[in-house]
Amino acid sequence: MEQQVCAFTGHRPNRFAFGYQENHPDCIRIKNAIGRAVSSLVEQGVVTFVSGMAQGVDLWAARAVLRQREQNPALRLLAVQPCADQADRWPWEIRREYEEILAMSDERVCLNASYTPACMMERNRWMVDRAGILLAVYDGSAKGGTAFTVRYAQSKQREIWLLDPASLYLAKMVLQEEDEQLSF
Repeated sequence: MEQQVCAFTGHRPNRFAFGYQENHPDCIRIKNAIGRAVSSLVEQGVVTFVSGMAQGVDLWAARAVLRQREQNPALRLLAVQPCADQADRWPWEIRREYEEILAMSDERVCLNASYTPACMMERNRWMVDRAGILLAVYDGSAKGGTAFTVRYAQSKQREIWLLDPASLYLAKMVLQEEDEQLSF
């Protein structure tokens, strides 16, 4: 684990009211907030970012890193594919974005040749195991891959930055050792 590595997690577009409308003002606000969070992480010394390459937050965060890398060539993007066929059934526009990001990544890791029921969770654990920080665009829901990843990062005592997609408030989650309660 390295403190200077940050992994991303967050919701897919269908979890947001704007859905797949990438030019919707609310989507643009979330993307801008992710960009600001990435800038803050860079200011704190993060140089490597890990994206699980899922639709929505993962791709938006990867793109934010690539934009900032234009000004700061020391930044690195690691693309982690849960399976080689991850994007095979995606709409053409999103698949094109996915392929562009893969091509521009500094490193690419593919965990499985094809989809398995466990491959997404395997990817999430792989990323958290290798990062000191998790940036989660997370609405606080109890179910789903983002919730699992946040809980897994908690269990590994990672630094967790939560970006609320409704308010765009960014907070660090702090694990208090004496009673193991979370505070914000």
